[in-house]
Amino acid sequence: MSISDITIDWPRVLGFVLAAVVSCIAGWYGQPLVHGNAEASRIIVNVFSIMAGVLITIMTLLGEPSLYRGRSWRADAVRRSNVYRRLVRQKILFILYLVTLALVFVSNLFKGEYSNVGFLRYIECAYLSCACMAFILSMTLPGRLTELQLARFDEMVEARRKAATPRKDDKQDA
Repeated sequence: MSISDITIDWPRVLGFVLAAVVSCIAGWYGQPLVHGNAEASRIIVNVFSIMAGVLITIMTLLGEPSLYRGRSWRADAVRRSNVYRRLVRQKILFILYLVTLALVFVSNLFKGEYSNVGFLRYIECAYLSCACMAFILSMTLPGRLTELQLARFDEMVEARRKAATPRKDDKQDA
């Protein structure tokens, strides 16, 4: 595979860039709202801990090979590459959840006696930006899961339809 064979999903790239810009703006201007606000930190930790658990469950279900049995090994190979790309995107989202949680933890370490430390503002800005980015990217998960489930259902219906339809060869033999 060469570089010329790679196709770029421009709407997805544009969506990612837009989410990153919005997240950075929200982190910068929202930082005063989270500075010294322990309740905001607790909410972010709780939400992203739960989202991380849900995402791991989704990754486990989507990675199950028995759900992707095709009619041929070639179909299975194509499905494997699609599943791989989907799992990589979800792994990156999971890492973003963990980075958000780690930044909240670091910012909590510097609160109190060290709350006047200058870089605490930047840590809070970073965790709020990561939280916004992760939240925006997570909003696409339900739609993608719905598409995946409907595609599986359509494949099952098509396979049953083909199994129920007699072939022309069978009719000629009779």
